[in-house]
Amino acid sequence: MTQHSTEISVTACHSALADLFAGLVVACAQLSVSDGDSLRLQLLAEELFINTVDHGFSGKTGAPVHLRLTRDKRGLTLHYEDTALAFDPRQPPPATDDNTIGGLGLALLQGMSQEIGYRRDGNRNIIELLLQETAD
Repeated sequence: MTQHSTEISVTACHSALADLFAGLVVACAQLSVSDGDSLRLQLLAEELFINTVDHGFSGKTGAPVHLRLTRDKRGLTLHYEDTALAFDPRQPPPATDDNTIGGLGLALLQGMSQEIGYRRDGNRNIIELLLQETAD
């Protein structure tokens, strides 16, 4: 299978989440990604994006966030890049209990991804999530 990809850029602010979703829907359609896999990608992108805005930029807005969706013989890869504080999604999820709010995002990313890649390049976080495509 030949590798195909598409790119999306949005501003790091909560109001840009709709544009991020719209871009992913178009990208998934261009790459003939199933509806179920498209929804999984949206959920993962939302988790990364909201964490970028809320924690990586501490609510400050305006910086660009770049996504690229690639489809090849290994599956779907969501390439996510921002200039927020360093964040490695491969770290162990924090211990939670019934009274803990939040902290489930890492478990979600790790549980839904076949592989997670991370590197810090200068001031940029570069995260790659590989998803095995489902047959639906």
